[in-house]
Amino acid sequence: MTLEVSTPQGCFGTNFHGFTIGNSYARPLPPFPHPVSPKSSLLYLNHPYLIAGDFNIHNAATDPSSLLSSREEKESAHYFDRASDLGFTLLNTPGVYTRFPFSGSHRPSTIDLAFTNPHMFSAFRSWDASSLPSTGSDHAPIIITLRPPSPHNDRPRPRWQEADWPSLTDRLKDWLVPPPRKTPSPNQLDQWFSSALSTLTAAIDNTAPRSRPSPRSKAWWTPLLTTLRKEFSKASRKAKKTQTPESYSTARRSKLGYFKAIKGAKAAYWADFLAKPSPNNIWTAKQLVAQRKTPRFPSLPDASNPVGINNALLDYFFPPKDPLPGRGRLKKNPSAAPLTEDEIKLAVTKSSPSSAPGPDGIPYSVWKKVNLINPTILLDLLSPLVEFGYHPPSLKTANGVVLDKPGKASYHSPASFRIIVLLKTVSEIVERVMTVRLSAIARSRGLLHPNQCGSLPGLSSSDACLTLMHEVKTL
Repeated sequence: MTLEVSTPQGCFGTNFHGFTIGNSYARPLPPFPHPVSPKSSLLYLNHPYLIAGDFNIHNAATDPSSLLSSREEKESAHYFDRASDLGFTLLNTPGVYTRFPFSGSHRPSTIDLAFTNPHMFSAFRSWDASSLPSTGSDHAPIIITLRPPSPHNDRPRPRWQEADWPSLTDRLKDWLVPPPRKTPSPNQLDQWFSSALSTLTAAIDNTAPRSRPSPRSKAWWTPLLTTLRKEFSKASRKAKKTQTPESYSTARRSKLGYFKAIKGAKAAYWADFLAKPSPNNIWTAKQLVAQRKTPRFPSLPDASNPVGINNALLDYFFPPKDPLPGRGRLKKNPSAAPLTEDEIKLAVTKSSPSSAPGPDGIPYSVWKKVNLINPTILLDLLSPLVEFGYHPPSLKTANGVVLDKPGKASYHSPASFRIIVLLKTVSEIVERVMTVRLSAIARSRGLLHPNQCGSLPGLSSSDACLTLMHEVKTL
């Protein structure tokens, strides 16, 4: 059974004017083991197509821990071979059972499958067989989530650990930042800074290879598993072609070795993860083992679509302000001390390498290496901003993530959410330099309370405790 959905304005962020959802129920009817054939269920369609249902087949791709009989493998091979030929993707999470028989003579299994063709897979987000309560059937209800792909997701990202730093070092040693005009206008200083920063970041960015993110990426995957998977596929194809006892035995051994290696890789990755305790990965481990909760989505009364919700949140978090008065030619501030290499080094050193970068995608670890190779690059790039007292608009762009505040009675207001803003790392470096300067001025002029310890260099919680003990003993 199929459902044809017409979408004249395009579906799932594509230009296709419709999509198809198919349902398959392959109940065995003698003399046919599976009356719904692979050809009738896995259709070749030139638009988005999803097929789901009780296929009543067993395969190692869906249940890698079970030992399947040759009959089960042979029956399921026709479906998975056709799915592979047409580019279909299996949506099931491997190893998650979908059927729990009431009788004790049968084991739990995964026979409720879902496939999408390449046109639909870009809209796939999740497959979940544990969120909904039981319906009284021996099959688990399954949620399949589809939504338009976000333009910010799954973009190729630089792998900075594999960047070609030897060749980049030779270029950075002789890198010169052109000086700006002596009395530039704000627009001219913006253009100079944007051009100099873009040229520098492009040179750095081009030396790093790109990752190929995928919803199915696995952190525990190793090159050995790739080799074993190829051997397993080769042995399986040979067994289907020759149908000899020796080939079936070889394919079975290859399969057992492949899935045993997967289990070992997962265990080794998890053990290595837990062997490096830190505040960050302790919370990450807790999130991995805890039951996942569906994030709350804003349901604002005056916003009925995603665009309205987006505008309502932006107006709340960033209310419109009156434009600032225009500035003429910028002049250097004679009271501002020149920026020094030590200030930049201190600001870069205090930055965490694991902090998430902003729109530029360049982490602090990269700027640390750049500053170590040639300290004059960041100095010449940021000194004019300090001298003229000007923060360019190109450093004010940021990535924002809206998160729900836990424990709220209602989520019908933007006040029940908070936003995390990630600025460009270069902007954060400038802010750290100015923060240290402002802190020193405030302390020298007595603008801070004597007991203020937070966010001040040289003071910590120990000083706060000693101050409290001194006041108590004095009184």
